[in-house]
Amino acid sequence: MFLLDICDDSAILTNLRIVKIIINAIKVVVPLLLIVSATMTFVKATKDGSNSKAFNELIIKCVAAMAIFFIPTFVFMIADETAGNSKTVMSCFNKATIEGIKAAKVEEAKLKVINAKNLVNEGAYTAAASLVNDLDDSSEKQSMLKDLDGVKSEIEEVKRKKAEMESSTGISKSGKYTKAEIIAMSEEQVRAMNNQEFIEFIASAAQIVYSEYGGCLPSITIAQAILESGYGDHFETTSHNVYGLIGYPGDHPKVSKLRKFDNFYEATYYHTQYFYAYSNVYGNFLNNCAAKNALGAATSLSAYAGGSQSYPGTIQTLINQYNLTQYDF
Repeated sequence: MFLLDICDDSAILTNLRIVKIIINAIKVVVPLLLIVSATMTFVKATKDGSNSKAFNELIIKCVAAMAIFFIPTFVFMIADETAGNSKTVMSCFNKATIEGIKAAKVEEAKLKVINAKNLVNEGAYTAAASLVNDLDDSSEKQSMLKDLDGVKSEIEEVKRKKAEMESSTGISKSGKYTKAEIIAMSEEQVRAMNNQEFIEFIASAAQIVYSEYGGCLPSITIAQAILESGYGDHFETTSHNVYGLIGYPGDHPKVSKLRKFDNFYEATYYHTQYFYAYSNVYGNFLNNCAAKNALGAATSLSAYAGGSQSYPGTIQTLINQYNLTQYDF
């Protein structure tokens, strides 16, 4: 969800700016040297009375100088015609300016801040803070630093909740969990939950993610977690992956075939992003979710289980059995 176009990558733009400077220098310096050299030869030959040969040499060098000056422009024009997309070679080079690089860094920092707010972990926070602190002073920088202060507070809250949970002897039976509690929840605690406790736990995570990003309805998320993990009883150790996610997101490590996540909130977040990432397959699913039609959305889930024709019906049965639409809003 969060990949940059190459023309928006500050590192690539920086390298392109260096290349552009070199090309511009060559376009100016080499033709100038050729013309000066040819002119000097022509002047010397004129004095010696052999200006005919020198004139031809002058013409050749002038043509060569013009070719060196214009060839890069022609190359870029041809590349643009064959690129077949809106982000052309020339547009990348045109964007490779000091201001363009600064703007790209700001956008990269924004994405890192969003990532830190989503994942609420030290690694994401540190990566975002590093980029933001490198930005020039601006109102956007101050706004992002304020967001990161909020992330830092959330991280501290997660640590506090985790410490509380580790020292407690049981699991909250209220069925209402905060984001910090969801992140702090251990796999052992989830495996110790009974069916209804597991449903309430996943419902909290699903509702938080749905309120932030929309997409997959909480009822669908809960039903899939029940089916894929057996009410939180079986999933790969240290993966937190109760949704059976295999192929997405691509930059997360694998445990066996399943994707590994740092906590249950992160797993729930990427469960929703999975459907956005493959919207070409799940277009009808997302439309039904937007219309709050959970049972209709379930009919488009066979691809999630490798084309299983029974999978949608099983999800619908679980939704009806536990009245999971009560968690949709």
